[in-house]
Amino acid sequence: MHVKSFGLEHFILILVLVYLTFSCTPEIPKDIEDSMAALPEEIDYNFHVKPILSDKCFACHGPDKAKQKAGLRLDAEESAYAELAESPGKRAIKPGSLRRSEVFKRIVSEDPEYRMPTPESHLNLNTYEKAVLIKWIEQGAVYKPHWAFVKPEMPDLPKVKHPELVQSPIDNFILKKVEEKGLEPSNKADKETLLRRVSFDLTGLPPSLEEIRDFKNDTNTNAFEKVVDRLLASPHYGEHMAVDWLDLARFADTHGYTVDRERDMSPYRDWVIAVFNKNQPYDKFILWQLAGDLMPHPSKEMLIATAFNRNHQQNMEGGIIEAEFQSEYVVDRTNTLGEGFLGLTVGCAKCHDHKYDPFSQKNYYELYSFFNNVKEAGQISWDDAMPSPTLLLPTKEQEKVIAYINAELTQNENDLNQIKKAAQPELEKWLKSEAYKSLSRASILKKGLTGKYSFDAKTLNNELNNKEKGFFTIEAGSKEDPEFITTPDGYGLLLNGDSWLDCGGAGVFGKSDPFSVSISVNIPKELSEGVIFHKSISERLYNFRGYHVYLRKNGTLEAALSHVAPSNAITKASKIKMPREQWCNLTMTYDGSSKAQGLKLYLNGELLEMNTETDHLNKEILFDKNRFKNQPGLQVGGWARGSGLKNAKVDDILIFNRQLSELEIGILFNYKKTAQITQKNVSD
Repeated sequence: MHVKSFGLEHFILILVLVYLTFSCTPEIPKDIEDSMAALPEEIDYNFHVKPILSDKCFACHGPDKAKQKAGLRLDAEESAYAELAESPGKRAIKPGSLRRSEVFKRIVSEDPEYRMPTPESHLNLNTYEKAVLIKWIEQGAVYKPHWAFVKPEMPDLPKVKHPELVQSPIDNFILKKVEEKGLEPSNKADKETLLRRVSFDLTGLPPSLEEIRDFKNDTNTNAFEKVVDRLLASPHYGEHMAVDWLDLARFADTHGYTVDRERDMSPYRDWVIAVFNKNQPYDKFILWQLAGDLMPHPSKEMLIATAFNRNHQQNMEGGIIEAEFQSEYVVDRTNTLGEGFLGLTVGCAKCHDHKYDPFSQKNYYELYSFFNNVKEAGQISWDDAMPSPTLLLPTKEQEKVIAYINAELTQNENDLNQIKKAAQPELEKWLKSEAYKSLSRASILKKGLTGKYSFDAKTLNNELNNKEKGFFTIEAGSKEDPEFITTPDGYGLLLNGDSWLDCGGAGVFGKSDPFSVSISVNIPKELSEGVIFHKSISERLYNFRGYHVYLRKNGTLEAALSHVAPSNAITKASKIKMPREQWCNLTMTYDGSSKAQGLKLYLNGELLEMNTETDHLNKEILFDKNRFKNQPGLQVGGWARGSGLKNAKVDDILIFNRQLSELEIGILFNYKKTAQITQKNVSD
């Protein structure tokens, strides 16, 4: 009797526990239950849940610390699962438990003081959205990283109600989605409609009447496969596929900013079309565009691919700050990388930690640094030159001509070396005779001197050519009266920082012409930077096309020749600083080789040690004579961008149409001592 009584009591206790368990299960409104029944079997955080949270919840409970309420973040599982700071013992989300999840209670509540989102937010969850969140919590509320960081995996094929309609694995997913939406599959399209659809999908073009007729008359079971193969082999396939990528890559035929001039980026466009038609592997598609030039032995196609990084807008407006737009270009590359290859809108992190993607401001500028290593100008050329860095793209015929010329150059260089070798005994004999000591300033000036400006007669004209009349100007076509000053050996000019000396056409040389330019100059100590002399138009407006000697902010001297600076150029910088408050001679010489080793700078007759920063000059340094009828010559001082030589003094400008030797420069311009003739500088 006792045993039976115990068994009955035990049974009753179990019934009570079961009753209590089910009675504690929160009641789900009928409309939400109905919606839950129509949801997919598995709720995915990235695909189903995150869009809802981002749209309706992150405004108050997202990653933006400034707008966070109650210290709750629903975008991070650590915060969502943790005990609520303002409600001890409670949690926003308890995986698998609706009864213990505040999110569930608040989204189904009708109490305006309790429910979420709040009425003040003017946001509301619809029945479907509530159903998704509830089912997700029931299934364990599993968070996932941003989809761009999730490794793709081959999913299981979903089972469908109409397996007879499945012709490829993709159909399983399409039919499953149709079922989830409560829809029925459409009837199979007729052959003409099917051909029209696939033609537009693969080429963007409608089928021709002949193609329609051929397909309708083809009764083979693989007729459609043959159509697909034909369309994939069409060049129009690559053109159609390239459209979306070219949009993302910012491809355009103009520069984009004010004065929106044309630019030809068609080689990059053609490359994109070609790789789609070739079905190039995606890893190469990425690598070539981001770093094709950094890979071992890059091909021409790999170099063209890197134009992906150069498709951004570029500004040629005259009043911009170069450093600002150099930075803007790097920002553009960084943002486009995020959108194109990472699937992230990283641009928000330019100013602050990203509010919606897992990307910090520190991350952003780490990525930015990869693209901040290109030598480019913030303000591009007004004369429509392609902004550097650039790549020469000769035709096959032109490549043959270039190969022939290079072979001739190599042969001529070899012949010259043989002549030098054969002349060595005569050189040694000449050195022993010390005949070189008969060289004088007068004898050197007789050979190749084309321009001389001494200012001793208080005139600005070329003393060797009456047609080359110099003038003092503050802007093109506007002349000013020069200010002459006394110097140790006569008269010179005082520059005010706004005006400059235009030598009237003297000093025009191309990249294959040897030449030398010498000037005496006295630089004040307060001058931070400035153009000492240049052959250009407004020295910076065209990215330094021409040649120049420039005083940098750090006090060193820059010598350069350029087609479009800073990349299609030769640029060298002195290792020592320019002396101040004293008369010095600067002489720039060039041998016409288009190589950095042929560009030299001398200070008071002594060759300066220089660092080569750029050695890539492959186009002319002269301006287009058809567009600029009066080819600009040598200018001393400058005005643009605050680069004038304020309070600097200049004197004795000499221009040669040949490269002066180190020996000649030592004789002409060594102020401190008689030139020390050595076998080295005689041989040079």
